Amino acid sequence: MKTPAPPGLRHAPREVFELILDYAVIPTFDLIVRLPDRRVVLVRRKIAPYGNTWALPGLRMMKPEGIDDTLARIAQSELGISIQTEGRRFIGQYVGRFKTEHRRQDLSTCYTVATDATRIAINQDHFHGLRLIGQASEIPRRTGAMYRFFLQRYFDSGSNHTLD
Repeated sequence: MKTPAPPGLRHAPREVFELILDYAVIPTFDLIVRLPDRRVVLVRRKIAPYGNTWALPGLRMMKPEGIDDTLARIAQSELGISIQTEGRRFIGQYVGRFKTEHRRQDLSTCYTVATDATRIAINQDHFHGLRLIGQASEIPRRTGAMYRFFLQRYFDSGSNHTLD
């Protein structure tokens, strides 16, 4: 499933984006999406920098978005769902440094959001698997360090029980 970007959002052409990667830190957002049964969504990525690992759904923030716009776009374009941004909870930030893509560096901000959705349609261009987990002991071994950090914080804080 691929959802077109909302009006006003533009992706930089690949050659421009590669120049940006040489000079700038990329602001990204990741979501811990809590389903009605209290489990959270993990996806198995196809693309760099975390190809073939378990991850949280996430993307870059784009001009002219705000935080809620970005979170809603991520949920829709990556999982095909709507979320409740008004109840979002901040989990933390993580600086990801990668050996690929021009030694890319991301500043990722993670939020927990709730959804009433019971069906998820993952973005087939970005992911090739889906897993639902309800506790830290279920975090797959092959989960990216950044996502493991966010998930551990989420489960350690008891946040999975505070969203309404």
